Amino acid sequence: MGDVILKEMPMKKASERKEPAVATTVTVDYPKERESVISPDYTFRIDAKGAGRVEISIDQNEWQPCRQAEGYWWYDWAGYMSGKHQAVARIQPQSDGQKTTSRIVRFQVELS
Repeated sequence: MGDVILKEMPMKKASERKEPAVATTVTVDYPKERESVISPDYTFRIDAKGAGRVEISIDQNEWQPCRQAEGYWWYDWAGYMSGKHQAVARIQPQSDGQKTTSRIVRFQVELS
């Protein structure tokens, strides 16, 4: 067997180290503003890169936890009625204790 040579990596100064990305913005990607949802089940997609926890509120109801997958946050919604609805997402909490909130997205549900 050959010898293994370990190469020592130089230490970076604290000012050169990159801090882990922390989400500073959160956006409800889908549904889009004024989009029509026509299925009885829908999955919201939320963009909040670097967030540790994301929640969504639909029609000003209680905040619900979202799940993370494929670089986005997701919320599966079912049991809703036709009509006008709105959604807002938030990052909960930031390292400084602040909650970053998305803009409100208004959309329509049209079930047959």
